[in-house]
Amino acid sequence: MASPSRTPPGHLAALAAGLLALLPCAGAAQSPAVPGLYFPDWYDQHAREHDAPPQQFRLINYFLTRATFTNALGDPSGLKGVSLGPYGQFAGSAVYAGATGAGAWVEQRWIPVVEFTPNFLDGRAAFRAQIEVDYVWGRAANTVQPNEGGGLNADQVNVQTKNVNVAIYPWKDPDVLTVLLGTQPLYDTPLDPTRTGLADVVRTGYKLAFAGSDATGIQLFQAKRGRSRLSWFPLDSAQPDKATRDDPRLAFTWIAMADHQVELAPGTWLGASLWYLDDTTKGDAYAYEGLVRAGPGSGGLSAFTGTQPFQIERANGRVAWAGVNAHHNIDFRAGRLGASGWFMYNAGRYESQRPDTALNRSVDVRGFAADAELLWNHGRTAGDLATLEAVVSNGDSNPTDGKYTGPFTLNYYGLPGAVWFNHRMLLLFPFTSTVNNYSGAVTDLSNQGSGMLALVGSAAYDVVPNKLNVKLGAGHGRSWATPPAFAGSATARGKTIGTEVNAEVKYTFRYLMTVGLHGGYLFRGDWFDGETSRVKKDPYALYTTFTWYAF
Repeated sequence: MASPSRTPPGHLAALAAGLLALLPCAGAAQSPAVPGLYFPDWYDQHAREHDAPPQQFRLINYFLTRATFTNALGDPSGLKGVSLGPYGQFAGSAVYAGATGAGAWVEQRWIPVVEFTPNFLDGRAAFRAQIEVDYVWGRAANTVQPNEGGGLNADQVNVQTKNVNVAIYPWKDPDVLTVLLGTQPLYDTPLDPTRTGLADVVRTGYKLAFAGSDATGIQLFQAKRGRSRLSWFPLDSAQPDKATRDDPRLAFTWIAMADHQVELAPGTWLGASLWYLDDTTKGDAYAYEGLVRAGPGSGGLSAFTGTQPFQIERANGRVAWAGVNAHHNIDFRAGRLGASGWFMYNAGRYESQRPDTALNRSVDVRGFAADAELLWNHGRTAGDLATLEAVVSNGDSNPTDGKYTGPFTLNYYGLPGAVWFNHRMLLLFPFTSTVNNYSGAVTDLSNQGSGMLALVGSAAYDVVPNKLNVKLGAGHGRSWATPPAFAGSATARGKTIGTEVNAEVKYTFRYLMTVGLHGGYLFRGDWFDGETSRVKKDPYALYTTFTWYAF
């Protein structure tokens, strides 16, 4: 006789069958895991079943207006409406602080992007064109000139070519292979610039600190097995032997770039880069045609971009770069902590082609730079962010000899050619929401050849989620090497560039439409000491911005 305390065998079978029947229901009750913080982005990427058929033509508009009040003033007449370069230079835009008080102006920029993907090509190619129209309000009209045209009547011919290119997709899938031909972005990241937002470009690779501009050439991208990029660009050209030998052939400066990244874990990428530049123009090419020559022997270009000119003339040369880069969870899809960084080493040599030169016969190039950043998403939205970033580059204590020890960026060839965007400073490094005025205490990794050690931090909070964001920032910079005294000054300069504090408030009142208020103050250091120093007082600035992305 069965014990009354035991469950009958038939009941056990029924219970087991019932539990098995419940298993699918339990599984169905648990929805697939989705990114919590970035669920809107995930949903936008995956819920596409109700989308309209792809259009053949697409238009994307970028519009920026910025008002500025500052005592750091540059002269826009040299480059016809553009003010570039580090504080305190005697040449170039010759930005000074405190000599004549503060100034104010308003500038604006419009960049439309047109894309045409004909249906009959079945998704195998796309044409893109991008132009730029920018100027200071009230400056110039009724003429032909870039970067100006905001005066009475307007009627200015000032359209600038940014991009004109064709993307070819041999296997229809851009991730398998993209061939990009024509005028296009030249960046120091392996990400395809036609399919990647600027917010990702400035946080990956080398963050535009070595290369960040536009050029004409060819690039190949793939994103099936890691991410890869092969590039070749001619940067400038000249006819260096036409006058002396009646030789009309063109000589070029060109750069070849190879980059690859692998995903070690979801959101964790490790990359490596090899680049090579060859210059046979003998220093006769121009960064600004007819006005500012290109190359490391151009003192005029260095004054605008913040590099150290070499004491060499009519030089040909070669430079090679080898670097590694990494980033982890920078979108916080795998947790609240993220990180990114890179290391780059460059080496090369320039040789004078002038037999009777009184300057250096050759200059050897050796330098490095490194960056490391930590990010913490402390709240509910992507705007709740705290960051800490350190940057270091070696410097040259004797810029007149035949050795240059420092990082070599494309600021030696472009105007500018490299723009580190993601530093969150306003004065220590240039404020990046800009149009024609791009100046700061440091505008190139080389810091005018003296190198630098910088530490920057910021803390931001969405007071109203995804609408009202408040950010506080601070940064400190020192040079690696002791800089030479200013021309005509007997006072030695120190290594402390300065300490910046800043605050920013941004309000997004419509989708992709934002207004901002930004203010910063730079406590200048003994880097600017000297009787002839052009930085007499601490630089400060107040900006208001209106930004709209429309498509």
